[in-house]
Amino acid sequence: MVDNPGAGAPGTAGDTDRSVGGLVSDVTGNLSRLVRLELELAKAEAKIEAAKVGKGIAGFAVFAVLAHIFVILLSVTIAFVLYEVAGLPGWASFAIVTGVYLLIALVFALYGLISFRRMRGLERTQLTTSRLGAILRREITPPGSEVAAAEPAGATAVPRN
Repeated sequence: MVDNPGAGAPGTAGDTDRSVGGLVSDVTGNLSRLVRLELELAKAEAKIEAAKVGKGIAGFAVFAVLAHIFVILLSVTIAFVLYEVAGLPGWASFAIVTGVYLLIALVFALYGLISFRRMRGLERTQLTTSRLGAILRREITPPGSEVAAAEPAGATAVPRN
């Protein structure tokens, strides 16, 4: 490979006297080296980013565990406050806290159910996929084709008979 093209002394066999095959060989060698170096750079960057993502996930996992413990301890604290302040029996205080969590869970379940019922699927993807299938089966002509170009503006794919 030529590392410094055009660096030879004047009048000596240099880049200008080389064959086309030699030049093509140098170009392909340089391109393959460039591609290899780009791939190595991408791998190195991906490793660094993956490490950052892993650290972020670990941080969220620790947060989730500690938040869960906090909610449990807060629930026990609220039950004991109800026991002491309201004068309720212990079982009733814990039953109230449990009932509140059940109510919250039911609200989120209802929200999830409503969200699922509002889903319509991939309507546009289904439409374009079915049109593509019809075009491939030659049942309709694609927009922008010669036949469709002769049609009035705003016309889309039309069925063939």
